[in-house]
Amino acid sequence: MKILYVAGRWDPRLQDEYSGNDFGAYNALKNQPESDVFLVGPFDFQFTLLERVLIKLYSFFSPKRLFKYSLQYPKKCAEIIKDAIVLFQPDIIFSKYSAPLVEVDFDLPLVYMCDSIVPFSKEIANEFAKASYRLMENWERRVISKADRVITFSQANANLIVSAYKTPEENVFVFPIPASVPENFLPDLEKSSKELSEPLHLLFVGKRPYLRGLDIAVELVKKLNSEGVRTNLRVVGMSGKNEDQIEFMGVYNKEQPEQLKEYFANFHWAHLLIHPSRFHSAGIVITEAASFGVPAITNDVGGLATTVLDNETGLVLKSGSTPTDYVAAIKSLIQDKSKYKRLSFNARRRFDSQLNWKVAGNTLYSIVKKTVNTNSEREKS
Repeated sequence: MKILYVAGRWDPRLQDEYSGNDFGAYNALKNQPESDVFLVGPFDFQFTLLERVLIKLYSFFSPKRLFKYSLQYPKKCAEIIKDAIVLFQPDIIFSKYSAPLVEVDFDLPLVYMCDSIVPFSKEIANEFAKASYRLMENWERRVISKADRVITFSQANANLIVSAYKTPEENVFVFPIPASVPENFLPDLEKSSKELSEPLHLLFVGKRPYLRGLDIAVELVKKLNSEGVRTNLRVVGMSGKNEDQIEFMGVYNKEQPEQLKEYFANFHWAHLLIHPSRFHSAGIVITEAASFGVPAITNDVGGLATTVLDNETGLVLKSGSTPTDYVAAIKSLIQDKSKYKRLSFNARRRFDSQLNWKVAGNTLYSIVKKTVNTNSEREKS
């Protein structure tokens, strides 16, 4: 089966995207013995001079970004993708990006994968101008209307794809977001179930302080210590000023083997992943934590209730939970250490059975293969 893999701005072959599902999906499809994958892209066309002037002018009036892509981006991508279709003669197209495919006309089946659609994230992320969101939503709607199958990583996003874009429910598939964790980094299964002890080791991973809730994480650590629970916090993914019990680990370059090893060493260290995100479509870091038997404490926003199974692989608090709520949740685990151990064991077991790219890749490939077969049968009838 010949698969045309359409990239976006990022190269799915790069190890620096190691934890991303673009890297995972590309390699999962490429490693299937019956597949022949042709990569087209990545596409990173620059803004035109006029667009740069407009962006500069807009910045004087608003902190938001005027454009995510050049208005010429879909057209330029389409020219290259059309040539790739002629050259490669694929059986199917796969992509997790809508912008490159907006202007491409094709009779081939399409499988489209996304973390979240624009209506799912725009109100909370609120990063771009309203006109830019309207444009991206229109592009996305057009591409999803072309797709034979849509894959996403949360039930919440799947429900919105059906309701907002009128996509047939039977064409939308959900599986929890997988992670690519090198097998040689993983602890043995019997050693991955952890014991909760003081000082508590809490881990926070993210690059966007407010959206990921860094302020909540810092405050809850201070409250725990003030209430006599010795607690240390590591903040991975950003730099900052270290304080008592709070250490900023910075950003790791996952293309460097030693830094990749150091990144995952943080999960060996941790008892709990604290993920008080104000919005997250799925939260791949939660899956990474699960691979080390580290339960996550998060809240019910975005698609996080699919990534964490409440009271099974972690704790899912109500959306908008305060530092006090997180402190109470952590204390409940201190008082019931057998529950913590069960969450730890279940998190790792779920990673092994569902959340790694070997298993998820087989699921993805089966969806792609079935789409090709269905299309072939339709053409014959």
